[in-house]
Amino acid sequence: MEEERLHFHEMGLDDRVLKALADLGWSQPTLIQEKAIPLALEGKDLLARARTGSGKTAAYAIPLIQRILMSKQTVREQAVRALVLVPTKELGQQVQSMIRQLTAYCSRDVRVADISGKADISAQKPILMEKPDIVVSTPSRVQAHINGQNLQLQSSLEMLVIDEADLLFSFGFEADLKSLLCHLPKIYQAFLMSATLNDDVQALKELVLHNPVMLKLQGSQLPDSSQLQQYSVRCEEEDKFLLIYTLLKLGLVQGKSLLFVRDVDRCYRLKLFLEQFSIPACVLNSELPIHSRCHIITQFNQGFYNYIIATDEQGLENPARCSQKTQEKGKKKKNSRKKGKDKEYGVSRGIDFHNVCNVINFDFPASVESYIHRVGRTARADNPGSALSFISHTELPMLMEVENALTGDSTHDSVLKPYGFKMEEIEGFRYRAVRDAMRSVTKQAVKEARLKEIKQELLNSEKLKTYFEDNPRDLQLLRHDKDLHPAVIKPHLKNVPDYLMVASNFKWKEDLFYLCYLFI
Repeated sequence: MEEERLHFHEMGLDDRVLKALADLGWSQPTLIQEKAIPLALEGKDLLARARTGSGKTAAYAIPLIQRILMSKQTVREQAVRALVLVPTKELGQQVQSMIRQLTAYCSRDVRVADISGKADISAQKPILMEKPDIVVSTPSRVQAHINGQNLQLQSSLEMLVIDEADLLFSFGFEADLKSLLCHLPKIYQAFLMSATLNDDVQALKELVLHNPVMLKLQGSQLPDSSQLQQYSVRCEEEDKFLLIYTLLKLGLVQGKSLLFVRDVDRCYRLKLFLEQFSIPACVLNSELPIHSRCHIITQFNQGFYNYIIATDEQGLENPARCSQKTQEKGKKKKNSRKKGKDKEYGVSRGIDFHNVCNVINFDFPASVESYIHRVGRTARADNPGSALSFISHTELPMLMEVENALTGDSTHDSVLKPYGFKMEEIEGFRYRAVRDAMRSVTKQAVKEARLKEIKQELLNSEKLKTYFEDNPRDLQLLRHDKDLHPAVIKPHLKNVPDYLMVASNFKWKEDLFYLCYLFI
């Protein structure tokens, strides 16, 4: 007999919250929401593990809002009552957006402020002087405001949330977090939300939770095969470009897709390659300001782009896994490589990409966690999704690690099914298009593409607006600087020749139907 599900209206929530939930079209809570919200409303501390896309944000946001609304029936004094800690600025903006949607009918009573952005500490001081009910931020930014005496939590804080808890340590927030906890009151309600329960999360549990209720709602960290189809295909460097061209140009991949590569240079190399064939894609670059990155995500979510190219290089490898000797050896190289990048940037976790049908691992991730969180961008809630990974011979050991982690035993059937595609049937495209395009995507072209984007950021920067008004010559020089030509676009590559499509030595119709079946 199927267990009867609990509904939002049976949880004793404020009518204004229920009205906001109705506007969002949420008729029934997800599993994590159904289990966590009643326990949180009882005042319990929670340690919840549920996979990405399961509704964790609302699972803690709704109890925060409800408790603040109830508190304001007796206490009129305005104060910071809840603190939500997140590992990335992108996630901070997403959490603030979700809370604002949930408080659409009680925004005067429950105010939220996201201070995780890159604005100066002094510029955010007026926001904190108004004492918002809920503050969303990264640990380092909160600690900076406490040090600057802009934020005082000792007397007013009632609730603490640590979202994506397993990422906080890998993003280098351990010291900030431990220092921050010293400035909190002795008694508060705490929630730890995470997709995985690693040793760092267990250590954090001892620091912030008191007799918590543990919720482990999914045995698997990814949806099962009825919702998420996972495939792999063996291909070397040039074959990766050949295959991605074939999949996208011929429309064999349907719907919005995330393409993951290993570094930012690689992002632009793939973007310029696709541009040769008039396939528009955008790059989510960790070197760009937070507002620019969020603008790109918004454009993707609104359908301006079907393909977004990203990398999760900023924090998904666990430093603890490397030996100290290896870390010291690579320290100088690592620092020079990441110079100018935002350490609080993370793509494969936290960001709310809407309606992602496919995740394509153009380069296979460097860790099991990274694979899980990349692929977790699709098949969210009850929506179907697919993941396709391109595997070179050097990436085979990591593929085996992922398989063993997902099955728990290497003797089980493979989770990533072989992708039944015959590379020899698309050889004509290699010589007619792919190699021709790759010759145009040089190191200099990649460098100029990145420079062009940074130049555009300078011209659009609000912070530099005043400077350019005072120094119009600098603005003129920037505008009239020599044109950058990231890559030569060859018009003949735009269309696929008919003779390649109707070649008699392969069955395009059969392959087309098979591939569309995989990806729809």
